[in-house]
Amino acid sequence: MTEPPAIFLLANDRVLANVVQLLYSLRLHQFKNKVFYIPFNGETYFLNKAFQSFEVQRYDFDIDRVDALAHKIYDADPPAKPYPYCLGKLRKLSFLTFPEPAVYLDADCIVTSKPELFNEVFTVSSTAIGYINTSPDGVYEDVPEAAELRSRSTFLTSGMIAKSARTIDLAELEQFFDDSTIRRFHQVRRRGGYVDQPLWNFLVDCGFCSAVDLLADQRASRVTSVMGDLSLQPDGSVNVGGLPVLLLHLAGPALKSSPRYRYLLDGMLLGGLRDIAAGDPASILEICRFLFPR
Repeated sequence: MTEPPAIFLLANDRVLANVVQLLYSLRLHQFKNKVFYIPFNGETYFLNKAFQSFEVQRYDFDIDRVDALAHKIYDADPPAKPYPYCLGKLRKLSFLTFPEPAVYLDADCIVTSKPELFNEVFTVSSTAIGYINTSPDGVYEDVPEAAELRSRSTFLTSGMIAKSARTIDLAELEQFFDDSTIRRFHQVRRRGGYVDQPLWNFLVDCGFCSAVDLLADQRASRVTSVMGDLSLQPDGSVNVGGLPVLLLHLAGPALKSSPRYRYLLDGMLLGGLRDIAAGDPASILEICRFLFPR
């Protein structure tokens, strides 16, 4: 039997509630996938307590080396949210070094499908990386230097990416980003707070790696946000247009101000907190004080 792809998160204590929702959604749908986390920064005290209840492992990698690569790329032209924010955003590159199939998901996602379909769609058999939706915003500036890249871009999102068992060594990334390539990247990348989305697309559109559309067929809906007309099922699954939705990406004010989805999201959070309380009664008190300050 093929091992399901590992699931990677990038997180710190600031997104603890999102992480609990995501982990509980995986448990609710009975996922058996290994789950690893990459620290966004050193603020992981409460996360580590929650991770113990959900058997999440820290991914060991050369974090200083990844940060050094981020400095090499951005020192001359830092983004709108510079260090240490931009260092944390680029740490997700480390999941490419994992020697098995893997899926990176932003922490503000919840899974809304059965594991069989999720694992089938997110399994990449080639040496390419896989994506499931397109996002033309946040990639390239509308400048002549970006025309060639834009004409062939997949506009992949950096919030959900799959990889095959092939690893990409950090040395390959360090070699790719020489001075001339970094200058070209800054000529074309979108500003306005974007850090990782332009970088991932640049890697693909310059030929460093290829990308495949994992939903080129009709196995599941391409919808990943709550902007569409979704049908929420009692078991926490979601459909749109008769097709199952693999996951929901919870970013953006549309979700946060939508009472229609609060019962689903609050239910995921409360379910996760209940599981933590059952396994570690002492930790749940600290976690709840952190999440729900008076």
